[in-house]
Amino acid sequence: MLDFSFSNILHSNVINFLIMVALFVYIGYKLKVGQKIEDMTSAIKNKVEESDAIKEEAKKDFQNVENSLAHIEDELDAIVKKAEDTAKSFEQRTREDLDKSVALIKQNIEKQVISEQNHVQGELMKNVASSSIEIAQRQIKSALDKDKQLHRKYIEDFINSIDKADV
Repeated sequence: MLDFSFSNILHSNVINFLIMVALFVYIGYKLKVGQKIEDMTSAIKNKVEESDAIKEEAKKDFQNVENSLAHIEDELDAIVKKAEDTAKSFEQRTREDLDKSVALIKQNIEKQVISEQNHVQGELMKNVASSSIEIAQRQIKSALDKDKQLHRKYIEDFINSIDKADV
């Protein structure tokens, strides 16, 4: 019959265990489990090294960003100062252009005023000359009306001057 004694069970279990171990070793050898484990270990090491490199690069990038943020206020101040300088320069150029335009307008106005003065003076001189001629004409007519001999003298002088003239 079947003997279920402890030594038989132990013997049987040890043999089964050794068979099972041998079977696992054979399957592991056929499937190249050791090589695959080494490949996986190598791939994991490579991934860990790659992630460490990425981590270091990220730390450097973070440090660069942190450094640039530390100087951002200085850069902003420089940008604002440059903008203010540009605005002042633009204002100065605009003022200079405006001053030149105002000076040119003043010069043109002065020329216009001088031209108008000359025109008015000319008109005034013409009116004065016309009035003077009219007054002189009246005085001559009055003098000729009073003295008839004077009238004849002027006619004779005029005729004598025509004779002397070369025509």
